[in-house]
Order: sequence, then structure tokens, then C-alpha cells
Amino acid sequence: MSERDRRALLLLAAALVVMAVIYFWPEPSVEVVGSGGSDVKTAAARLDQVRKEAALLPMRAESLKVTGTALDEMEKGLIVAESAPQAQAQLLQIVRRVAKLQNPAVDLKQNQFGQVRPFGEHYAQVLLSITLDCQIEELVMFLADIASQPELLAVEELHISATNNKQKSIPVQLIISGLTRGSLLKSQGATR
Repeated sequence: MSERDRRALLLLAAALVVMAVIYFWPEPSVEVVGSGGSDVKTAAARLDQVRKEAALLPMRAESLKVTGTALDEMEKGLIVAESAPQAQAQLLQIVRRVAKLQNPAVDLKQNQFGQVRPFGEHYAQVLLSITLDCQIEELVMFLADIASQPELLAVEELHISATNNKQKSIPVQLIISGLTRGSLLKSQGATR
């Protein structure tokens, strides 16, 4: 065999391999969507589901409106301030006002501000640590009055120490927190 015949045979073998691959290659499966009876049942079930969802929209809208109103009402109790130090000062004013309204007035010995920290995604928590000496009845009334303020205040921590004096006053350390807008944290972070 000549060199030319060998090349022709090699080309013929290569062509046969390519033809075999093309011939035996699996064809892509095509899904035919027909209008069978089961498709009508599926479409009807889907339509019923969409109708049920549409019927719930007015109730959901009303629920959203009621929730928004309740949230607006709660947010009236936020400490309104333009900066974190202003929010801390307002919290201290509220606590001092409540202490003075007690009968007899509760004397605040010391106060110290804590870090303003996030409270959820949209709010911030302002902390105030106070120390006072009072009788147990006065402490109970003071705590009740703090909780009944229109602002959103809470006692975060309460430490009561024992004492042996004849007046039955007890040293108390409280951490009181108030809620404010979370944007104060962003403005506080921008000023640092």
C-alpha cells in the first residue's frame, strides 16, 4: 500500500468514528405539554388556591394597618433625641422626675451612663446606672412608677444590699434602660 492509500484509510476510519458518534448520540428529550385532563385539574386547583389567597388580601391589609397603628402608638414611648448624649440626659431627667415625685422623695446618690447599644434592627437602648438608699416600700413604689412612665423604660438590673441601720433603709443599685431610635447609633458611629 502506498502512502496515499494509508492516509485515505486513516481519513475513512476517522470519518466512520465521527459518523458513528453522530448516529448513536442520544437525542434530546422534548417534553410535550398537551391539554390532557390532568392539566385541567391542576389548573383548576391552582386557580382555587389563587382565589383563596386573593380573598385573604383584605384581611391581611387590615391586620397590617392595625399592626402599624399599634407600632406607632408604642413608638410614642421612645426617647426622642438627636444624639446619644441627649437621649442619656433625657433618661436621667425622667428618672430624677420620678424620684422627686415619690413620697418621701427618693435621693439618687450616684448615676452613670452605659453604652448606647442596639436593640433589634431599628432601635437603640440607652442605659443609666443609679445608686440610692431607701426603704423597701419606697423602692417598690419607685419601680412601679418607673414602669408606668409613658416612655419605654425598664429595669435592666437590680442589686439590693443588706444593711443593719435602725432606719431600715437599704442601698440599691439599678440599671434602667430606655428605648430610642436606632439612627442614633449610626450618627454616633459616624462621629467617632
